[in-house]
Amino acid sequence: MDSIRIRTIIAKEWQETIKNRTIVLTFLLLLLIFMVMPLGLAFGLPLFAGSQALNDPDMGKMLSLLTEAFPGFGNLQPVQQFQVFMLRQFLILFLILPVMGAMSIATYSIIGEKTSRSLEALLATPITTTELLLGKSLAAAGPSVIATWAAFGLFALLTRLLSGPTVTAYIFDAPAWATILLITPLAAVFALGLGVVISSRVNDPRSAQQVGGVLVLPLVAVMIAQSAGFFLLGIPFVLIGALALLLLDLVVLGLGISIFNREQILTRWR
Repeated sequence: MDSIRIRTIIAKEWQETIKNRTIVLTFLLLLLIFMVMPLGLAFGLPLFAGSQALNDPDMGKMLSLLTEAFPGFGNLQPVQQFQVFMLRQFLILFLILPVMGAMSIATYSIIGEKTSRSLEALLATPITTTELLLGKSLAAAGPSVIATWAAFGLFALLTRLLSGPTVTAYIFDAPAWATILLITPLAAVFALGLGVVISSRVNDPRSAQQVGGVLVLPLVAVMIAQSAGFFLLGIPFVLIGALALLLLDLVVLGLGISIFNREQILTRWR
């Protein structure tokens, strides 16, 4: 593979992405919502709902799991336990961000160039399919993952400022950081691979994104199951999930490269 060609593709993709205000503003809006919404619920509900929010019976199973996992958790005040409960559940939202961002960039990149016929000129160059898709994938995954990491760091800082170090320690533990650092890039790459597969077969970015939106459903299911007290996210769970995602990434990316028919794209509009 030629690294110069890959870097050229990355630079080109970043320039095109910055010009697409819809993608940029939508992603930034999601970042803001996913940071503000959990904080608003965790710190605002006790003020408006009072003891009724703190004594919600649906919190019972998860609070029991937290007490078993962290011996000092039972010594926290009820409002602090509520904050830990709420904010831990919403950490999964930060896995949705890179998936949606990477999928949006990838689908608009490939399908947009197909519909504008600018992809034909690129495919006619000596660049290989692997170099092309790798450059597009890195260009889409990089900004999404880095922005998610930055948003998560800011989210942790705001939580510490609002709740103090004691509560923050129960929220942003080792599994939480491992999830963001390990699962985030793997989830983004999986979304990219699926985006390449879908974009190779359809000509409408919205259709591709709707199909790719199915990726969000397992993450939502994990968040619901965890809030219901079925399990507590731990390091073994994170490592198993990372390994499974890594294998899926290799399969999906290999599939994307194999079905990306450059000859078909070159002759489709003739």
